[in-house]
Amino acid sequence: MLRTTWKVAMVCLALSAGAGASPNIIVVVTDDQGYGDLSSHGNPHLKTPYLDALRDESTSLDRFFVSPTCAPSRAALLTGKHEFAVGVSHTILGRSLLRPGVPTLPEIMREAGYSTGIFGKWHLGDAFPCRPEDRGFEEVFVHGAGGIGQLADAWGNGYVDPMIRKKSGWVETEGYCTDVFFSEAGRWMENQVKEEKPFFLWLATNAPHGPYIAPEGTAEAFEEAGLKDPLASFYAMIENIDENVGSLLGKVKELGVEKETIVVFLTDNGSAMPAFAAGMKGGKATPHEGGVRVPCFIRWPETIEAGRVVGELAAHIDLLPTLAGLSGVDLPDGWSGDGVDLSAALRGEQDFPSGRTFFTHVGRWDGDDRPERHRARKFSVRSDRWRLVGLALYDMAEDPAQTTDVFGEHQEVAAGMLEDYGRWWDSVLPSLREPVRYVIGDERCPQVALTAHDWWPSLEGSPGGQVLMWNQPAAREYLKNAMVAKTRNTLPEVSGHWKLKAAKPGNYRVRMSLVPSNASEEERRTLGKLRPGVAHVRVGKQEVQLQVMEGASSVTLGVDLDEGPVDLEAWFSGQLPDKRKLGAFFATIERKGDKSVELPDIQVVPDEELEDLQNGEN
Repeated sequence: MLRTTWKVAMVCLALSAGAGASPNIIVVVTDDQGYGDLSSHGNPHLKTPYLDALRDESTSLDRFFVSPTCAPSRAALLTGKHEFAVGVSHTILGRSLLRPGVPTLPEIMREAGYSTGIFGKWHLGDAFPCRPEDRGFEEVFVHGAGGIGQLADAWGNGYVDPMIRKKSGWVETEGYCTDVFFSEAGRWMENQVKEEKPFFLWLATNAPHGPYIAPEGTAEAFEEAGLKDPLASFYAMIENIDENVGSLLGKVKELGVEKETIVVFLTDNGSAMPAFAAGMKGGKATPHEGGVRVPCFIRWPETIEAGRVVGELAAHIDLLPTLAGLSGVDLPDGWSGDGVDLSAALRGEQDFPSGRTFFTHVGRWDGDDRPERHRARKFSVRSDRWRLVGLALYDMAEDPAQTTDVFGEHQEVAAGMLEDYGRWWDSVLPSLREPVRYVIGDERCPQVALTAHDWWPSLEGSPGGQVLMWNQPAAREYLKNAMVAKTRNTLPEVSGHWKLKAAKPGNYRVRMSLVPSNASEEERRTLGKLRPGVAHVRVGKQEVQLQVMEGASSVTLGVDLDEGPVDLEAWFSGQLPDKRKLGAFFATIERKGDKSVELPDIQVVPDEELEDLQNGEN
């Protein structure tokens, strides 16, 4: 339980923040923009005047480290713990879900009386209890999954006029996605100021993450300068972000709360397009300096020094305790995060800590492969002076570009860092072994929607690995070949299972399909139209089967479940040749009542129940 009640928190905040009372907090996180993707950091092609000005008005944590990819960084930023310790080791495959029960920054701020809002990207789970509204955000305005156009996003979504999810459901918007997120965040912020409520705003853009679709007409200037796509569009997306940051900061000033508002700008990993990496090695999804060092600017006029550049190491795990410290909010009882509260150092009351060590692991192993097999792969250890990458050691003071391996000359240093890494790995291994599960059968969220974005590998599949099915273009192409074109003979089997937890025992209904219910009628008739065959739902030794009628676009089956962990797989046979399975890319599951009967290992739903189960579709 969090220690601070609302009234006590307000008193603490007023005392700590002086005349500014409870400081508002704005955190802007961009996606796949690296340290070198700013003109103030030397990029010769970009012009980012508003971000450059923000840097000048801020204390810049110049050696600030995050994780190598999107969801892991977000997990660490929001919990103050390394992502591996809170269940996040990947961006897909069911390993991007934030473990329930771990306190988050919005939960802490909300408990202290703050209004909390998220706009843009979440990427830590799309079903209960891992959604942003389950983890402390009152206002939710987000796309689905890890990017616009991925499977858990609105079907057919795009960067222009995107469908965006609020807690009440999907809503239509107008304009370019980044503009939409900033505009809506600005309106929400204005409302909080009018109501005189302190606010915590998490504004996380999906740009400049791929697909690289810039606002119309903005990439041409880069192309004329000799840059080719996708780099031209990537840079144009960043300049659009810069303009929106300028508008947001202008809004803060217009509302008269500039001196009462902490603004943080950072990015989630190294550049996805490291054409200019400020002399560093590596980019996104690497354990090198360029993969994890990002800009981090913190502005609070008259409280945090402007124009200061801090050379000591800091990291994503520091954000939660630091923002809590700056705003005077107590951390939960027994909080044992990995981060350090830098608030006193930011205020100039003490030095920034030195002698720290940070651990990086790319974590993108396949499926449910045992994490122990990957302990010695794609990792690095960073200290004040050294970066150890596998068995290569670099002196970052003398060789910031990592050109020369000095492992042989400094074996004692390397050995010590390897020992530190081993102890850290052992500390996070239990969490890596325990999957995070969506919860079904809970009254707070009666129906849970699932997609192949969160598939773990098939429990029933043939050997040969897993075909990843996490974005809509890939799903459309596969279904076009499987259900429309004459090329289905060459397609690989594709399926997977979901890690779930039944809150109550009972009879659950699973509605399974190849396209979602909100797909167009044409796509349901083509991509989602099923051939005669059999639909399967398997849980442990129990399998429920139902005959599929020609032309059906979805099938609903009933299955009895015990309380507790559930590994559920849903697939169709008869759609591909040679008995190959075609997994249900989309499913919803809902508890309908008590268990029906004591089930044998294999249950086929009787024909007389078909009418009840079909709901007009099969």
